Amino acid sequence: MSSQIAEIQFKQRVFAVDIGTRSVIGLVGYYENGKLVVEHGEVEYHKDRVMIDGQIHDIDGVTESIRAIKTKLEEVSGQTFTEVAIAAAGRSLITGRARLSQSIDETKPIEKHVIDSLEMEGLQKVYAELLEESQEMQDYFCIGHTVVHYYLNEKTMLSLLGHKGRTIEVDLIATFLPRTVVDSLYAAVSRIGLDVSYLTLEPIAAIEAAVPANIRLLNIALVDIGAGTSDIAITKEGTVVAYAMTATAGDEITEALAQAYLMDFDSAEELKCKLREQPVQRYKDIIGMEYEKPTEDILDQLSEVIDLVAKNIADNVLDKNGKAPSAVFLTGGGSQIPRLNEMLAGYLELPVERVATRDLSNIPNLSVSNFSLRGPEVVTPIGILAKAVSHLGRDFVEVFVNGASVKLINTKTLKVIDALMLVGFNPQQLIARAGKSFEVHLNGRRKTVFGEAGEAGEIYVNGEPSNISTPIKPQDRIVIVPAKHGEKREMTLGKLVHVHAGWKVNGAWMSAVTNVRVNGQAAEGDLLLSDQDVIEYEQLETVADLRRVRGIGKAAVVVYVNGAVAEDSYRIAELDEVMIVEVEAAGDGSGAAFAEVAAARDEAAVAVVVPQVLVAEGADGGGGGGEGGAAEETGSAETSNADEPLEAIEETEPDAAAADDPTIIIMYNGSPLTLPRGLAFVNLFDYVDFDRTKRQGSLLMTHNGEQASYTRPVEAGDVIEVKWV
Repeated sequence: MSSQIAEIQFKQRVFAVDIGTRSVIGLVGYYENGKLVVEHGEVEYHKDRVMIDGQIHDIDGVTESIRAIKTKLEEVSGQTFTEVAIAAAGRSLITGRARLSQSIDETKPIEKHVIDSLEMEGLQKVYAELLEESQEMQDYFCIGHTVVHYYLNEKTMLSLLGHKGRTIEVDLIATFLPRTVVDSLYAAVSRIGLDVSYLTLEPIAAIEAAVPANIRLLNIALVDIGAGTSDIAITKEGTVVAYAMTATAGDEITEALAQAYLMDFDSAEELKCKLREQPVQRYKDIIGMEYEKPTEDILDQLSEVIDLVAKNIADNVLDKNGKAPSAVFLTGGGSQIPRLNEMLAGYLELPVERVATRDLSNIPNLSVSNFSLRGPEVVTPIGILAKAVSHLGRDFVEVFVNGASVKLINTKTLKVIDALMLVGFNPQQLIARAGKSFEVHLNGRRKTVFGEAGEAGEIYVNGEPSNISTPIKPQDRIVIVPAKHGEKREMTLGKLVHVHAGWKVNGAWMSAVTNVRVNGQAAEGDLLLSDQDVIEYEQLETVADLRRVRGIGKAAVVVYVNGAVAEDSYRIAELDEVMIVEVEAAGDGSGAAFAEVAAARDEAAVAVVVPQVLVAEGADGGGGGGEGGAAEETGSAETSNADEPLEAIEETEPDAAAADDPTIIIMYNGSPLTLPRGLAFVNLFDYVDFDRTKRQGSLLMTHNGEQASYTRPVEAGDVIEVKWV
């Protein structure tokens, strides 16, 4: 028994029963000074075949056997029992195994909620695959799972927490129990006024008693051979890694005896139990004739069916373990059938001494009194009692999920994820998805308008914000609020194109954006855009554009911006004050006026150069008055509008008509770099020699002076820096 149990020091008595196909064994016991004390024990054989292959068929018949056990134990112990610990047969257990992988952001450490979500999706995968095989799985629920291996970038890992990588993967085993099994067990005990204090699985109970914790690191197969089923559990590296079951067990031997020697079932069962005790057997057939036969002759007659039981067990062990285990421990009444261990050892190609029967003499820290049975048939009842005593106060756990009662078998530390799995909640329902994106074409360039962000799902335990790995306890109230997915973003023309951009010219407002068309039709700023809309417009940016639109030549006027003479190449900023002054030739033909205009233009050339230098040096290039204000460069008419987040709109590569050249040139760390057109920032690392895996400080990545985004497109002329600082 585990060290965890051995540390418990109390004397609170527990009533436990092992409901078997042929009999019910009841025990009363407690822990004292690190030792399990079995104070009283009773066995009651079913009067009829009320169970077949480990499944209750006659609830009333099973109830009567439990009632008889309860009455006897109450009389000898002087106690009245209102609760009982029980175990479900392995026949009802279904296991599945699955591997599931996910791609992750390799720049971020793996957090626990990512691992929990991976495991939960793995459980969903196991359940889905089992459901495809049988629709009966709809009536099953998961009672636990074991992680066999984690993988990071396809390499085995003991733990994923805190690591970084491209892909993570989990290989796990999940176990499922049908609701009918639990319901029938509950019905059988509730009819005599008993509540279930603890519910476990028979193979888990058998391992608790027969396989001490200090040898579970070894690869051991435990086989609990009862009358109706042979339950198998395999341990390795300190944990149970597989479960299996075969419906061939002791009853097959009994039925073979009954047929071979013309006996009723009960007489054949009695003869079977004597095969290990006497060299000569005496029996009577249904006619009343008495016989006497050597035990070896009877075993020869049964050799074929004993071989069948051994082969089925061996096949299941090899299937679940992948190879022969280091040793096999046999428990249960059926394990006492002569020759069975030799045949099983032969199929597993193990020495006979490595297939051993375990009984009470092999269980450490155990004291038994007032109970005559000492053989392997008592190992599982001892395990049920031991597990129940160790879990006092931690019985079959009831919690509430969105108001509905959910019961979980308390075989481990329970978390929110266990309750969600039981009610069939898909973890994807906690992940918010953005609304549908759409694309428009803006003067030959393609832009993506992303959908609105959704709201992530929320989990609350007893009103407190929680997550899927939050531990839960009995009566906890769990509230799950599924994620709200984002909607398609409504984008108007005015939010994408600054249709009202312009300047004052000689005191009157002049629009800088003209000829705005959507799909060839004139459009206003409040027009709602749709997928694949083609937007075209003309934007006035420079003094030369102003002259062209106004139809004025260089010799006819002088253009002033914010009081300073502006050259034709000057880019007019929004809200600039523009003055157009006509110049008339002097009547005497002296040319003085034209000389004045030329001097003014010389001043404008200086005004254009100065602010560019100031901006390069990070100086204030604000659009106020004076010469600096006249030099401020305007931005594009394209806008995301103050009401829209910048990330809502992303510009991608130009349309084919505007992108004849398949390459672009950018500045990378101060040097020109030629790249294919259409790359995102993250693709840059495929074309440069920069190792991000060997940390040399903090990684600085800028894109046109801003913090880089991996998904941002790289355009011609972009300035990118990537370095360790």
